[in-house]
Amino acid sequence: MNQEINVEEEIFIAASPETVFGFFVEPAFMARWLGQHHTLDPRPGGIFRVEVSAGKFAHGTYAEVIPHHRIAFTWGWEGRDDLPPGHSLVEIELVPEGGGTLLRLRHRGLPKTAEAPFTPEDHRKQWATYLARLQHECAVPMEHERRVQ
Repeated sequence: MNQEINVEEEIFIAASPETVFGFFVEPAFMARWLGQHHTLDPRPGGIFRVEVSAGKFAHGTYAEVIPHHRIAFTWGWEGRDDLPPGHSLVEIELVPEGGGTLLRLRHRGLPKTAEAPFTPEDHRKQWATYLARLQHECAVPMEHERRVQ
């Protein structure tokens, strides 16, 4: 019997894949929708570390980075034996659609035995919440973008 669960979410974002992609590889953009502190090296093998909430760090490495199309990174939690750093895989697909982007998220390999607040259902709820923030934030230009335009 499989002891792991996958979580899948799909949302439409009224922004280009180029814009949405930046929110997964640039700390200043990611800070607008996910986490407080970020260490991101968006290349295969590069570090992915986010303080999602006070003292809770998601940690892994980027597995795949195809600008404006696909991002994948391993995921787990520092200090957790039930879902350690790098244990699971988050895959993001960005598909141009209707003047915006269809974002498909798949989080693979979440252990059924993880304890709250790190269960697969907790991850599903949190991804839904964070993706709704991303959807909103992609529509709000950064201050330096306003000055350049």
